[in-house]
Amino acid sequence: MPKVVLTIGGSDSGGGAGIQADLKTFSILGLHGTSALTAITAQNTMGVQKVFGLGPEAVASQLTSITDDFSIAFAKTGMLFSAEIVNVVAEHLKRKRIAFVLDPVIEAEAGGRLLRPSAVKSVLEHLIPLARVVTPNIFEAEALTGIRVTDLERADMAAQKLMDLGAKAVIVKGGHLDCTDLLREEGAVHQLQGRRVAGGNHGVGCTYSAALTSFLAYGHSLLDAALKAKEFAAFAIAKSMDVGHGAGPVNQAATKLEEADRYRVLCDVQEAVERLLAESNFLTIISEAGSNIGEATSGATEEQDIAAVEGGLIRSGNRVRQSGCLKFGAGGHLSHIILAAMRFDPMARAAMSLGIEALPACNALNLKTARIGPQEAPAEWDRFFRGGGPSPKNAARLPDAVWQKGEHGEEPMLTLLGERAAEVAGVAVRISRYLSDGKI
Repeated sequence: MPKVVLTIGGSDSGGGAGIQADLKTFSILGLHGTSALTAITAQNTMGVQKVFGLGPEAVASQLTSITDDFSIAFAKTGMLFSAEIVNVVAEHLKRKRIAFVLDPVIEAEAGGRLLRPSAVKSVLEHLIPLARVVTPNIFEAEALTGIRVTDLERADMAAQKLMDLGAKAVIVKGGHLDCTDLLREEGAVHQLQGRRVAGGNHGVGCTYSAALTSFLAYGHSLLDAALKAKEFAAFAIAKSMDVGHGAGPVNQAATKLEEADRYRVLCDVQEAVERLLAESNFLTIISEAGSNIGEATSGATEEQDIAAVEGGLIRSGNRVRQSGCLKFGAGGHLSHIILAAMRFDPMARAAMSLGIEALPACNALNLKTARIGPQEAPAEWDRFFRGGGPSPKNAARLPDAVWQKGEHGEEPMLTLLGERAAEVAGVAVRISRYLSDGKI
């Protein structure tokens, strides 16, 4: 049975933060999310234009409906708007003995006040002593404690002050400094290092606290949950969506989309390998050192984003066999070629190495080919294919194949390029059949 979690906060009409971000995060992490709205915002990526707070009775009714039906594994609070709502929320969570993450949302990342100044005192007096952990950014930490956080030492001072007010643990988020979070809990202080990630940041705070809530609901320790939530939020930022005219919303689904993409790539390469091994003529174009075929995930940046055959496809008597399993990071030199090709054309995500004997057939089949000399390393292809090199002339796209003569003791090599591994394998089959027919 899936665990049930609760978020108490405001609605973001732009869909990037608030309740919307929380529910998306809960769902992606395999939890059933329930929600109690405290306010409705007229909000988009450029800021908060209007805030319509709900009455405390409306909030109390939602909380009662939720907890009358569901057993809440963990909860989180976000935008609470008014002192009256803070008091209602604190009373209900205390009475129901629900552990929760307190994300003290005061202002929207894109701009706009979300907590009335008069409510700050109620947060300090009624909610902080109940929270399992409080997660302010440096500005919220200053608003709650009066301590201006400029480094980790002052972050720890603010955390200690919040614990003096009754908090069981505090995470001062360092996204506005050097991306190092400071976690203080009873008897321990941890520095959770991170790195600046390019991308939109609308909803990152909500996403982080919702992920933290999720991992705590699963029973992780606070330190482990904080590390996992930080990683989840960083990936959501890196894959943020380019929508709207302001700060782009983070993409909570990025982790699942990447998993699906990697699975698709493995399936593509498997299909390609099966097609090649079923082709009796394939032996005629495999090099002495063997061949390999690989495909990259969308937006690949490193070898671990490319799946290929570990050990490659090798000659074994009068047939070709698969040396090892399909694996990310097994492409070797082929991976460098794919990454170089993707810098020129992001859709050129697949490649296959063949023997140089396939070159005449490529030309006869009207495939676009280009010779790459030893001085043209894959990292230079972008310059080379945009007209900086001698071949191909006036290139408008990547060639179908590139080849190296094999100077300086290196084996001559031909590499087919394409969008998908299955497509590249199809070209290799055409080449092998052409050669087997004796047309060259």
